[in-house]
This record gives sequence, structure tokens and C-alpha cells, in this order.
Amino acid sequence: MSCLEVNQVSKEFYRNNGKTRETIAAVDGVSFELHEGESLGIIGTSGSGKTTLLKLILGLLKPDKGMVSRSESLGFVGQDPYSSLCPTMSVEKAVAEPLIFLKRKKRFRDCLNDVDEVLSFVNLSRSVYGKRLPQELSGGERQRVGIARALIIKPTLLLLDEPTSMLDQEVKSEIAAVINKISKQKQTAFLMVTHDVLLATQICDRIMVMSKGKIIEENSAAEIFENPQKAVTQDLVNINTNIRTYWEKHFLADTNKPISTTKF
Repeated sequence: MSCLEVNQVSKEFYRNNGKTRETIAAVDGVSFELHEGESLGIIGTSGSGKTTLLKLILGLLKPDKGMVSRSESLGFVGQDPYSSLCPTMSVEKAVAEPLIFLKRKKRFRDCLNDVDEVLSFVNLSRSVYGKRLPQELSGGERQRVGIARALIIKPTLLLLDEPTSMLDQEVKSEIAAVINKISKQKQTAFLMVTHDVLLATQICDRIMVMSKGKIIEENSAAEIFENPQKAVTQDLVNINTNIRTYWEKHFLADTNKPISTTKF
């Protein structure tokens, strides 16, 4: 069953260039579907349109053309773990907040079993972390709290915007392992926007490559990494190969997902 349908969606912006007005096609006729339990990565360089596409899916922007149809049960994880949490709200209350806001629970104490479950899922015990404030957490711990908060409503669709971009390499592997765990143990489909090809190929079933507002290549994660067809995709893959050794040594021990030994 489909939980996200993007049908011929386009979005243009305008920029004054002296006496003329320049039209920028940020998203240009993009179409795809995402089904329950599937994991999709959208990769591309800065300015490729991937962030604009995510905003269209979230409903933060309205498309000029086309239509987005998605599940109402939606979770979101942003890229900045340092600004996404209220500084005066404890971890357990931040995680419980969506249940109360959506009126699924009346009181905080009614949420505690659910809070326990999702914090344990992201490897943060409520007994240790529940009363802590965000400033008492590392960047990786904050991002895991953000993931727990997104998962507590049991979404059928999870959207992730560059979830590891502000974290160092070792912490990235921890977050990637949690996201990979979601794909294995939850019935949640997720779409991740990122410029990190290695991250996308490790945790996504399918990859789409964006350039100049269009989807220029789409394939399985393994094929994108091993056999990129477009020059843009080849460049993205080559940029990431300099950290292949690190990921093979540290990340694969957590995910148990083999990757190709192809050399570029």
C-alpha cells in the first residue's frame, strides 16, 4: 500500500538579476511513490532541489503544479539536534509531547509506557536520560531523542532531513544504526534527504538522485553505489569513497549490511 505519492510536482522561485527576473526551477516535474515499509533515499548536491522537495512533501511549501498525497500519520526528524528540542523541557516530556498535542493521551503520566518503549528503542534508558535537559546531552543523544519523539506516534511515514549532517563521523554511525533498526523492526516507511551517498546506500532500499530539480537517476542502493550511470551520481559516489574504510570498520559492525568491494 502506498503511503506517499508525488505526482508531477513542480516548484519555481524567482530572483531579481539586475533589470530582469530569473526563474529557478527548484523542483521540476518530480513523480514517485513510497510504499509501506520501504526506505527511500534522495541524494544530491546543494541546490539540487532535494530540500525543496521535502518541504513540498511536508506541506511547508505549496507546489505550483502537481500533487502530493501522503499518510496522515507522519513523523519528522530534522538535521539540527541542537535547535530541535525545547531547552527547558526534559527528555521524557519532549518525547511525550506529540501524544498530548495530538490528543492521543490526556496526561503526561499516561504516556510513560510509550516513552519507555521508544527511548529504549533508540538506546536511551528513561531511568538515566528521562529527567535530563537538552544541554546535558551530546549531539548524538539529542538526535536520538528527536527520533524517539518522531516514532512515539507510530507513524506510517517518517521523513528525515540530513539527520547526520551536523554530527561527527563516529556519532553518524550510531544514528545510522538506529535508522537502520527502524527499517528492520518497524512497519514505518521512511524517506531520507541527504548528500551522504554512503549513509543512504547503507540504510535505504532505493535511491533517487536529484540534479537541477529533476530526478536524473533511480536504482537500488547497491546499483547506485556500485554502478552509477550519471556524471552527477559518479561525482557523489567518488566524494564519499574516501571514508569507505571508516564505514567498513565501524558502521558495518552495527548494521551487518555488506557493501561492495568495488574500487573507484
